[in-house]
Amino acid sequence: MRSRSDHDTAVSPVVGVMLMLSVTVLIAAIVSTYAGGFTGGAEKSPQSSIKASPNLLQHRIYFEHNGGDSFMLSSVQVVLREHDNKTALSLIDAKSSRVQNFTEVGIKDLNTDTTIQAGDTFYVESVDWDTDDSWMKFGNLNLTQDKKISWLLVDKGTGKTISTGSFYL
Repeated sequence: MRSRSDHDTAVSPVVGVMLMLSVTVLIAAIVSTYAGGFTGGAEKSPQSSIKASPNLLQHRIYFEHNGGDSFMLSSVQVVLREHDNKTALSLIDAKSSRVQNFTEVGIKDLNTDTTIQAGDTFYVESVDWDTDDSWMKFGNLNLTQDKKISWLLVDKGTGKTISTGSFYL
């Protein structure tokens, strides 16, 4: 009869542990690859630091790009909100009953190819205003003095917010 050596009994547990580790790593790699495929197609919206400042005398709201990603003026929407009332404005609304102008400072004509980058300023111009009574009108929204106005700059392609803030008229 043969007797077993102590060295022969240790081989089986080591091989078993190695097989379990390799199977675990293989499963983790498959799950990671599968889950990573879902996020690969998501569009990224630009993120920028924007400062808004109203100018009642010029009946405009200026938006200054202070840093971050650049964006096309035609691909964004400015949402203005005073309490429960809000309006969304974009370049296609320019020269309409919603907004007089929506363009970069220094550009005379509407331009759909305008890229706004750090250092640039664009504005939305009111369709109606009264500097004596201190109000401006954008679409169906009247912005009045001493009221908090919240704003969002939204990427139209993804619907995600690029920047947000508030000001007082």
